[in-house]
Amino acid sequence: MVYTVLLPKRLFRVQLTHAAEEKQPRRGNKTLIEHLKDRCPTLADPNHAFYTPPHLLPQGDMQTIYLYTQHYKPAGCPIEYKREIFEFADGGKAAVDWALPDKGDSPSAPLIVLIPGIAGTSFDYYARSFIKELHTQVPGSRVAVLQSRGCNGVKLVTPKAFHGGLTEDLREFIEHIAERMPQAPLIGMGFSLGANILTKYIGEEGSKCRFVAAASVCNPYDIDVTISNMSQPTLKNRYLYAAALTRSLISVFISNKDVITAGDFELDPNAITSARTIEEFNKAFTAKVFGYASAKELNCSGSCVQYIKNIEIPMLFINALDDPMCYQQTIPTAEIKKNPNLILAVTRHGGHLAYFEGLGLAPWLPSRLSMFVAAMLDWK
Repeated sequence: MVYTVLLPKRLFRVQLTHAAEEKQPRRGNKTLIEHLKDRCPTLADPNHAFYTPPHLLPQGDMQTIYLYTQHYKPAGCPIEYKREIFEFADGGKAAVDWALPDKGDSPSAPLIVLIPGIAGTSFDYYARSFIKELHTQVPGSRVAVLQSRGCNGVKLVTPKAFHGGLTEDLREFIEHIAERMPQAPLIGMGFSLGANILTKYIGEEGSKCRFVAAASVCNPYDIDVTISNMSQPTLKNRYLYAAALTRSLISVFISNKDVITAGDFELDPNAITSARTIEEFNKAFTAKVFGYASAKELNCSGSCVQYIKNIEIPMLFINALDDPMCYQQTIPTAEIKKNPNLILAVTRHGGHLAYFEGLGLAPWLPSRLSMFVAAMLDWK
C-alpha cells in the first residue's frame, strides 16, 4: 500500500526512446519529439511525464484484473454508438460502432479508427474512456471502432473469423473509408492485439499508408513469444490470462460452429472446445482455417515487429513493464529507435491496458492519447 510513497518520483518517469533528433522529421523549426514535448508534456516532457500507480492497485496484475471489472460498468463512462454492419468483399461481416459528435460531424472532421484487443469490443472500458476524453479534448472528432468478425453480436457468415496478424479486413475498411470520407484525416489507435494488427498494417502499407499518425498501446509485438509465455503452466496463466483469452476464442467458435465447420477444411470440434491455451486453440483451429502449416507459422507471420522498420508516419508506442500479458522481452526498443518516425513511451507500471491513478482510480491513458491525437492533427 505504501510502495509508491517510499520510492523516489523519478522511478515513475515515462521513459522515452526515439531516434536522434537530427534524424527525426521536422515541421517548421520543430522535430517530432519537440512537438510532442510541447503539445503532450505529461507524456513526452521528462519534467512532467510520470505515471504513478495508485496505492490501492500498485501492481500490474491488480490493475489488469480491476480493468476487467470495469468493462461491465457502463454507467460511469457511457458512450452512445451508432452501429454499422460492414460487409467485406468475401461476404464476411463485422460490427463498426461509430461515436459521433453531438452536434453533427463535418466532412473534414478527424476520424480515429480504433482496433480493440483480442475478441474485444466497443464496450471495453479502455475504448469508452478514451472516446469520452477525446470528445472533450478534440471536439468534433469521430471514432469508428472496427471489431473482428464474429464479435459483439455479429455472427459469422463465412468460416473465417480473425487472428492476431490479420490485416486484410482493416485494409479493406480503410480503403472504403478513404473513399467515403476523403476529407477526413485518419488516425489509427490500436490496443493489445489490435495494436499488433494496426502496426503490421501500417508497416505493410509503407508510404501508401492513409493514416496521418497512429498509436499502439500494450502491443505484444512478437505473437509467438507472447503466446509461448502465456502457455507456460503457471497459476496466473491457467486460471487468469491465458484461460480467459482462450475461453473468449472458444466462445466465438461455439457461437458460429455451424458456419465454421461448413468450410472447406478439416477441423476437430472437440480439440477446439477442449483447448486450454491459445497455442492449443490456434493449432486446432486458427492455423487450419487460415491455411498455415502450423500455429507457430501463423504466429510468426502475424507478428508486427518485422514491419516496424517500414513505418513512414508518426507513431507512438506505449508499454508497461509490469504488463502481465505483453512482456518486456518483446518490446522492440532497438527497432523503434532506428526508425525516426517512432516514439516509444515505457512506464514502470500500468498493467495491461489499465493505467489507473489516484484515489479515485481514474484512467491515465485517455488524456495522453487524446493529447497525442490533437498534436498529430497539428503536425502539418
